[in-house]
Amino acid sequence: MIAASQIIDQIDIQIHNLMNVRAVFPTLWKGMAGAHQFRTPPFYSSQGYNVTLVFDPPLTEQQIEEINRIGRWANQSFVVWLCALLEFHHVIPVEAQGHFNNKLEGHEEIDILRRLRNELVHQSGKYNSQEPESRKLYERMVHRFLLRTESANTAHEFPVHIDGFLVPLAEGCKRYVQALARQEQ
Repeated sequence: MIAASQIIDQIDIQIHNLMNVRAVFPTLWKGMAGAHQFRTPPFYSSQGYNVTLVFDPPLTEQQIEEINRIGRWANQSFVVWLCALLEFHHVIPVEAQGHFNNKLEGHEEIDILRRLRNELVHQSGKYNSQEPESRKLYERMVHRFLLRTESANTAHEFPVHIDGFLVPLAEGCKRYVQALARQEQ
């Protein structure tokens, strides 16, 4: 494994890339139809991602749906990229080639990341309450990250919100990388 600091730097680059994309494609609500412009939500602007989007003609409900779809795709892509990065550096063993250490700090986030990536890539990508593994993962995510579930549950989506889930998930993965590096010394 390369130095933990290098892996953490690569995770931070992925977070930075996600923030840049989501600052331009934030989650919008239907009440914004007709708006000519809006600023990046406070979550992004407070971290230095200040964007003003201008629409001419005004924003439509169809554009709102498309922007929300792109944002959701970006969030899901972050999960896939983060998992691939950690597999590449042997932080997460590739399937059938070992297990991660469930005694290290951050192991819960690593396991959720791996399972969620599998749901997004190898299954439908949707939350299926009738499928036991999907339901178990969803419940673990909600419990571990104290997530609100009303919007995700009705949309049959995993709650992959950037502020409540993705950033804390990445931080947990960074803690695991650090703990793994200390163990290997």
